[in-house]
Amino acid sequence: MNRKKFFFFIIFLTIFSNISRAKELSNNVIASVDNFIITELDLYKEINFIKFILKFEDNSNLNSIKNESIHNLIDRKIKDMENNNFKIEISEIEIEIGLYNYLKNKKITTEDLNKFYKENEIENNYLKNIITTDIKWSKLIRNLYSNRINVNLTEVNKELEKKDQNTSENQKLKEQLIATEENILLNKFSNFHLEKSKKKYLIKFL
Repeated sequence: MNRKKFFFFIIFLTIFSNISRAKELSNNVIASVDNFIITELDLYKEINFIKFILKFEDNSNLNSIKNESIHNLIDRKIKDMENNNFKIEISEIEIEIGLYNYLKNKKITTEDLNKFYKENEIENNYLKNIITTDIKWSKLIRNLYSNRINVNLTEVNKELEKKDQNTSENQKLKEQLIATEENILLNKFSNFHLEKSKKKYLIKFL
C-alpha cells in the first residue's frame, strides 16, 4: 500500500470510528433534569465542542473538560426550561448578531465551524442553539433583576477623575464604566438565579 492510499485509509478509519462511537453512545443516559434526559452522545458533542472552541488538543485534562461539559449541559437545560417558563422571545437578528460576535471574539471562521460539524457529525445549529439559549437567558435576567441593578456612580466618577481626557471622551468612558459595572451585577444575578432555579428541578446523575 503506497503512502497516499495509506493516508486515506487512516482518515477513513478515523471517521468510521467517530461515527461508530457516536452511534454506540446515542442511547446511554448519564443524567436527567426532571423528564429531560442527557445522553452520552450529548456529552460527546459538548466535549468536542469545548475542545474545538478552546483549540484544545491535549487529552491529559480530559476529565476536567468532561466535568465542565456535564455541568454545561445541565445548566443549559435549566436555562431552556426557565426561558420557556417565562415565555422569553428574541428575534432571528439578535441570534445572528450574537453568533457573529461569538465567532469574531473566538477568532473562528464559519468555514472552520462547518468543518468541525462535518468531522464530528454534529448538527449545524449546535452553536446557534447555545447562543439562542444564552441571549434568552440574559434577557430573562434583565427582566427579573433590572430594578436591582444599582451602579455606584461615586466610584465611577472617582475612576473618571483619574483620567485626563476631554469632555467627550469622559462621557464615553463613563458609559463604558457604567456598562461594565452593570454587566458584573447581571452576571451575579445570573449565577444567583441559576442556583435558585436548580432547586426547582429534579437533577439526577445516572
